[in-house]
Amino acid sequence: MNDNNPYFKELDDIHVEIQALFDGSADAGALDRIMARFAPSFTLVMPSGAVLDRASLHDTFARLNGARPGSQIQIKDRVIVAQYESGAVVTYREFQRDDTGTANVRRSTAVMEVDAHGLVRWRHLQETFCTE
Repeated sequence: MNDNNPYFKELDDIHVEIQALFDGSADAGALDRIMARFAPSFTLVMPSGAVLDRASLHDTFARLNGARPGSQIQIKDRVIVAQYESGAVVTYREFQRDDTGTANVRRSTAVMEVDAHGLVRWRHLQETFCTE
């Protein structure tokens, strides 16, 4: 798959918005734009094993707005595991770091859907902490 793949584009685009939200440089509409990318039935399995629904994810993002100055997020090793007419399963590694020295790496698997308007939406995400 190339960098024009709509699932890879969505993966890159959302993390640019999340990075700006975390570091406090996002505009007032950023949280709404980010949340619009998630399907109503979205679920997230955190590295801890906790499961968040879309409403809980919204609360988490709202709490983290500006909480990580200097936030940087890099996405690497993107792979399409399966692709079908209505979506795809994508894996990737996410590298996070901020000005406080906090850093982590996550290996993630995302289930993405294409909605009725042709937009890519996140349906499910599983994150696991890992080493580089």
